[in-house]
Amino acid sequence: MALTRKETQRRTRERLIAAAHALIAEEGVAAMSIRTLCAAAGHSQGAFYSNFASKDDLLVDLMEAYIHEEVAVLRDLVRRSEGTDIEATLRVLSERLAELAAQPQWSLLSVELQLHAHRDAAFAARHRESKASCYRVFGELVEDLTRRFGLSPAMPPLQAGIGLYALWMGLAVQGDVEGALPRERMLLGFFRAMAGVGTS
Repeated sequence: MALTRKETQRRTRERLIAAAHALIAEEGVAAMSIRTLCAAAGHSQGAFYSNFASKDDLLVDLMEAYIHEEVAVLRDLVRRSEGTDIEATLRVLSERLAELAAQPQWSLLSVELQLHAHRDAAFAARHRESKASCYRVFGELVEDLTRRFGLSPAMPPLQAGIGLYALWMGLAVQGDVEGALPRERMLLGFFRAMAGVGTS
Protein backbone atom coordinates (compact mmCIF):
# COMPACT_ATOMS: atom_id res chain seq x y z
CA MET A 1 0.00 0.00 0.00
CA ALA A 2 1.39 3.41 -0.98
CA LEU A 3 2.34 5.76 1.84
CA THR A 4 0.47 9.00 2.22
CA ARG A 5 2.37 12.26 1.81
CA LYS A 6 2.10 12.89 5.53
CA GLU A 7 3.47 9.42 6.37
CA THR A 8 6.32 9.83 3.89
CA GLN A 9 7.24 13.18 5.44
CA ARG A 10 7.10 11.69 8.94
CA ARG A 11 9.48 8.90 7.96
CA THR A 12 11.84 11.35 6.29
CA ARG A 13 11.85 13.48 9.44
CA GLU A 14 12.57 10.43 11.60
CA ARG A 15 15.47 9.38 9.33
CA LEU A 16 16.98 12.85 9.48
CA ILE A 17 16.74 12.93 13.28
CA ALA A 18 18.22 9.43 13.56
CA ALA A 19 21.10 10.39 11.25
CA ALA A 20 21.74 13.56 13.28
CA HIS A 21 21.80 11.50 16.48
CA ALA A 22 24.37 9.12 15.02
CA LEU A 23 26.56 11.91 13.61
CA ILE A 24 26.60 13.83 16.89
CA ALA A 25 27.43 10.69 18.85
CA GLU A 26 30.30 9.87 16.47
CA GLU A 27 31.72 13.28 15.58
CA GLY A 28 30.14 15.93 17.81
CA VAL A 29 27.87 18.87 17.06
CA ALA A 30 30.45 21.09 15.35
CA ALA A 31 31.26 18.50 12.68
CA MET A 32 27.66 18.09 11.52
CA SER A 33 26.52 20.06 8.48
CA ILE A 34 23.22 19.86 6.64
CA ARG A 35 25.07 18.38 3.66
CA THR A 36 26.66 15.55 5.67
CA LEU A 37 23.42 14.95 7.52
CA CYS A 38 21.40 14.60 4.32
CA ALA A 39 24.00 12.27 2.84
CA ALA A 40 23.92 10.08 5.95
CA ALA A 41 20.10 9.99 5.94
CA GLY A 42 19.87 9.35 2.19
CA HIS A 43 17.79 12.47 1.52
CA SER A 44 18.23 15.68 -0.43
CA GLN A 45 18.67 19.09 1.15
CA GLY A 46 15.24 19.89 -0.27
CA ALA A 47 13.81 17.08 1.86
CA PHE A 48 15.59 18.54 4.85
CA TYR A 49 14.10 21.99 4.36
CA SER A 50 10.63 20.56 3.86
CA ASN A 51 10.88 19.22 7.43
CA PHE A 52 13.06 21.73 9.27
CA ALA A 53 13.57 25.47 8.98
CA SER A 54 17.25 25.19 9.87
CA LYS A 55 19.93 23.00 11.41
CA ASP A 56 19.09 24.50 14.81
CA ASP A 57 15.43 23.60 14.33
CA LEU A 58 16.43 19.98 13.83
CA LEU A 59 18.84 20.07 16.77
CA VAL A 60 16.23 21.32 19.23
CA ASP A 61 13.91 18.49 18.12
CA LEU A 62 16.78 16.03 18.48
CA MET A 63 17.64 17.22 21.99
CA GLU A 64 14.00 17.04 23.06
CA ALA A 65 13.58 13.52 21.63
CA TYR A 66 16.79 12.37 23.32
CA ILE A 67 15.69 13.63 26.74
CA HIS A 68 12.20 12.16 26.36
CA GLU A 69 13.69 8.77 25.46
CA GLU A 70 16.11 8.77 28.37
CA VAL A 71 13.49 9.86 30.91
CA ALA A 72 11.20 7.10 29.60
CA VAL A 73 13.97 4.63 30.52
CA LEU A 74 14.19 6.15 34.02
CA ARG A 75 10.42 5.99 34.49
CA ASP A 76 10.51 2.33 33.48
CA LEU A 77 13.21 1.70 36.09
CA VAL A 78 10.90 3.19 38.73
CA ARG A 79 7.95 1.07 37.56
CA ARG A 80 10.04 -2.11 37.67
CA SER A 81 11.59 -1.42 41.07
CA GLU A 82 10.80 -4.09 43.63
CA GLY A 83 9.92 -3.87 47.30
CA THR A 84 9.93 -0.71 49.35
CA ASP A 85 13.64 0.11 49.22
CA ILE A 86 13.57 3.60 47.76
CA GLU A 87 17.30 4.05 48.38
CA ALA A 88 18.15 1.35 45.84
CA THR A 89 15.90 2.98 43.24
CA LEU A 90 17.36 6.44 43.85
CA ARG A 91 20.87 5.05 43.45
CA VAL A 92 19.98 3.44 40.12
CA LEU A 93 18.42 6.68 38.84
CA SER A 94 21.40 8.75 40.02
CA GLU A 95 23.92 6.43 38.40
CA ARG A 96 22.03 6.41 35.10
CA LEU A 97 21.75 10.21 35.01
CA ALA A 98 25.43 10.54 35.93
CA GLU A 99 26.39 8.29 33.01
CA LEU A 100 24.35 10.45 30.63
CA ALA A 101 25.87 13.64 32.07
CA ALA A 102 29.32 12.28 31.26
CA GLN A 103 28.55 12.21 27.52
CA PRO A 104 29.97 15.54 26.31
CA GLN A 105 28.18 15.74 22.95
CA TRP A 106 24.80 16.29 24.60
CA SER A 107 25.99 18.96 27.01
CA LEU A 108 27.69 20.77 24.12
CA LEU A 109 24.47 20.58 22.10
CA SER A 110 22.49 21.99 25.02
CA VAL A 111 24.92 24.91 25.37
CA GLU A 112 24.85 25.60 21.63
CA LEU A 113 21.05 25.71 21.61
CA GLN A 114 20.94 27.95 24.67
CA LEU A 115 23.40 30.41 23.11
CA HIS A 116 21.46 30.48 19.86
CA ALA A 117 18.25 31.15 21.80
CA HIS A 118 19.91 34.23 23.32
CA ARG A 119 20.83 35.52 19.86
CA ASP A 120 17.60 34.74 17.99
CA ALA A 121 14.22 35.73 19.46
CA ALA A 122 12.22 33.53 17.07
CA PHE A 123 14.31 30.48 17.90
CA ALA A 124 14.13 31.35 21.60
CA ALA A 125 10.36 30.77 21.56
CA ARG A 126 10.84 27.30 20.03
CA HIS A 127 13.63 26.55 22.50
CA ARG A 128 11.43 27.52 25.47
CA GLU A 129 8.70 25.16 24.24
CA SER A 130 11.22 22.34 24.01
CA LYS A 131 12.60 22.99 27.48
CA ALA A 132 9.08 23.12 28.93
CA SER A 133 8.44 19.71 27.40
CA CYS A 134 11.62 18.36 28.99
CA TYR A 135 10.69 19.87 32.37
CA ARG A 136 7.32 18.16 32.11
CA VAL A 137 8.76 14.66 31.61
CA PHE A 138 11.21 15.14 34.48
CA GLY A 139 8.23 16.19 36.59
CA GLU A 140 6.45 13.00 35.55
CA LEU A 141 9.46 11.00 36.72
CA VAL A 142 9.14 12.67 40.13
CA GLU A 143 5.40 11.90 40.14
CA ASP A 144 6.19 8.24 39.44
CA LEU A 145 8.56 8.14 42.42
CA THR A 146 5.98 9.88 44.61
CA ARG A 147 3.27 7.35 43.75
CA ARG A 148 5.53 4.31 43.81
CA PHE A 149 6.90 4.97 47.30
CA GLY A 150 4.10 7.04 48.85
CA LEU A 151 6.26 10.15 49.23
CA SER A 152 5.41 13.66 50.33
CA PRO A 153 7.98 15.57 48.26
CA ALA A 154 9.40 18.88 49.45
CA MET A 155 8.06 20.67 46.37
CA PRO A 156 5.50 20.04 43.59
CA PRO A 157 6.63 17.39 41.07
CA LEU A 158 7.03 19.83 38.18
CA GLN A 159 9.22 22.16 40.24
CA ALA A 160 11.29 19.22 41.48
CA GLY A 161 11.58 18.07 37.86
CA ILE A 162 12.85 21.49 36.79
CA GLY A 163 15.42 21.40 39.59
CA LEU A 164 16.53 17.89 38.64
CA TYR A 165 16.85 18.85 34.97
CA ALA A 166 18.88 21.95 35.87
CA LEU A 167 21.22 19.99 38.15
CA TRP A 168 21.69 17.21 35.62
CA MET A 169 22.39 19.58 32.75
CA GLY A 170 24.65 21.70 34.92
CA LEU A 171 26.69 18.66 35.90
CA ALA A 172 26.96 17.70 32.23
CA VAL A 173 28.23 21.15 31.22
CA GLN A 174 30.50 21.49 34.24
CA GLY A 175 32.44 18.31 33.52
CA ASP A 176 34.88 16.96 36.07
CA VAL A 177 35.99 19.50 38.67
CA GLU A 178 38.74 18.77 41.17
CA GLY A 179 37.35 18.47 44.69
CA ALA A 180 33.72 18.16 43.58
CA LEU A 181 31.61 15.19 44.58
CA PRO A 182 31.06 12.62 41.83
CA ARG A 183 28.00 13.36 39.69
CA GLU A 184 26.08 10.35 40.96
CA ARG A 185 26.48 11.51 44.58
CA MET A 186 25.30 15.02 43.76
CA LEU A 187 22.25 13.62 41.99
CA LEU A 188 21.56 11.14 44.79
CA GLY A 189 21.68 14.00 47.32
CA PHE A 190 19.10 15.92 45.29
CA PHE A 191 16.82 12.88 45.02
CA ARG A 192 17.06 12.24 48.77
CA ALA A 193 16.27 15.86 49.63
CA MET A 194 13.39 15.95 47.15
CA ALA A 195 11.96 12.68 48.48
CA GLY A 196 12.48 13.58 52.15
CA VAL A 197 14.49 10.45 52.90
CA GLY A 198 17.61 10.17 55.06
CA THR A 199 21.09 9.12 54.00
CA SER A 200 22.44 5.65 54.35
